[in-house]
Amino acid sequence: MSEFDVPLFHFSRGTFVEADYQDPLIEDYRNNPLLEALPPIWDEKTVVQKLASRPKFHASERELPVHLRLHCVQRISRDFFQPLSRHLELEQSISRLIRDGYVGRNPLTPNYAFRARKDAYELIMKGNTSGYPVNTPTSAGFALVGISGIGKSSSLLRILQMYPQVILHRKYQGKDMPAPYQIVWLKMDCPHDGSIRGLCLNFLLAVDSLVGTKYYKKNVTKNPDELLPLMAQAAAVHCLGVLVIDEIQNLQEAKDDRAAQMLNFFVQLVNTIGLPVILVGTYKALPALNGEFRNARRNSGQGDAAWHHFKKDEEWTWLLQGLWKYQWTDKKAELNQEFIDIMYDESQGISDIAIKLFMLTQWRALDKEMEQITPELIRSVAKDRLTLIRPALEALRSGKKRQIQNFADIYSSVSIDDYLDRIEAEQRQAERLELIRNELGYDVVEQTVNEVCAWLVEAGIDRQSAKRSAEQVVKAHLNELDRVDLHKEALKLALHTQPVPSSASTKQRGRSNSKVILTEPNDLRLIVSQGRKKKLSAYEALKAAGYIKNPLEFLG
Repeated sequence: MSEFDVPLFHFSRGTFVEADYQDPLIEDYRNNPLLEALPPIWDEKTVVQKLASRPKFHASERELPVHLRLHCVQRISRDFFQPLSRHLELEQSISRLIRDGYVGRNPLTPNYAFRARKDAYELIMKGNTSGYPVNTPTSAGFALVGISGIGKSSSLLRILQMYPQVILHRKYQGKDMPAPYQIVWLKMDCPHDGSIRGLCLNFLLAVDSLVGTKYYKKNVTKNPDELLPLMAQAAAVHCLGVLVIDEIQNLQEAKDDRAAQMLNFFVQLVNTIGLPVILVGTYKALPALNGEFRNARRNSGQGDAAWHHFKKDEEWTWLLQGLWKYQWTDKKAELNQEFIDIMYDESQGISDIAIKLFMLTQWRALDKEMEQITPELIRSVAKDRLTLIRPALEALRSGKKRQIQNFADIYSSVSIDDYLDRIEAEQRQAERLELIRNELGYDVVEQTVNEVCAWLVEAGIDRQSAKRSAEQVVKAHLNELDRVDLHKEALKLALHTQPVPSSASTKQRGRSNSKVILTEPNDLRLIVSQGRKKKLSAYEALKAAGYIKNPLEFLG
């Protein structure tokens, strides 16, 4: 088979790193290379900082020609992410799930590699999962279901990408590792037709792509009954930490009893190799999930998650506050209660629709040469551009169960237990929102100070000086925050006020791993460092800063 015969499909990618073993600080996780190679267990403040993402923006871009500003608006859908309480809860669930799954799978235990290769294959072939010598985790997995467009897949991927996807192990405590490659996570879509064979082949292709194996080429002609144990074997050999299957509602399209067979296979993955499985989908997936997989995860410590549309509360306002900064119209429209009400009414608390509506409104304003967006313009754009989803939005707006049931992607029946759980979740949501606000800042000024301060610390300025400089610069330019390069001004001020270390302390710092302080705003190291935060190569960062010229400029 030539390389051109291999089908193309999409699976989510992350980073590839070499193992750096650290004390996990919990006794259960010690002396297991799979666990010690993972990042530290983050607190909620750190998670907030890691998840938050802000598009590149400067008020001077409002002076660009309209055809260029139209492209700037596109950054919102690509780069904007506002952490919310549900994201912190999901991150904690995934953190516990991955680690709990690895507790019973230590590759240094006797005969681990043999068991992983042989037993997983044979037990699943025989359909017998009893007696498998791996500790089944208490966290078998969970289902994440919810309304379309609420951010399930994008949020989940953002959290997964906080972890390396593949870790290369060479030696651990002086011993050779029997399994050099550890695949921490793998996220892929359920085939559109619910095909088990398609899922298995896509899985094998993904593993081949990540670690250079040839599972697909060797097994492409096999039937589903032969492929399922091979998939389990590959997952065991390469120490897969968590398997995420998105678009699980596609199982509704599966023929015969294939849906039940696939869900039963996920149960076997848990029972044989202790692999946690997360299933993600819309409410259409609920009928398929209410059978075998539900029984398997009944005792799961994580609990299933149902992401409903937002209420018009503090968290909805917080989402809009983060979004509202990014306006490329001639004038910025200030967020007020009228905008909050209209954005909710036209999106019904579905975050993806709200973000797209905000972008569409800006495009309309720029195209019509309007100075700024208005509530009336939002209404007009929603009426013209959201025609395909308007029936579903009208059903939500009505609040009538019978109408909502016509749209399976947005409907979920709610029991009294669900209602009580939701009250408790809302109390925790308020606590988490307070933490997020404390970390990022309550208003635009405070958020700007914290962002500039974090930038200075990353550049090597001590935190106290960074905080003081950021506060002074933001206060001095309070009425022109979008027009001044606050990072550059704050760095200048910090460099003039930060104490010069003594020669003794300099030597001491030289013996430690402290950051090198970058002393000039145009220091090439600073430019490269800041570019790395934006996922730019050194070449791209220097080119963007104007240090690398187009060679055609020098041709006469």
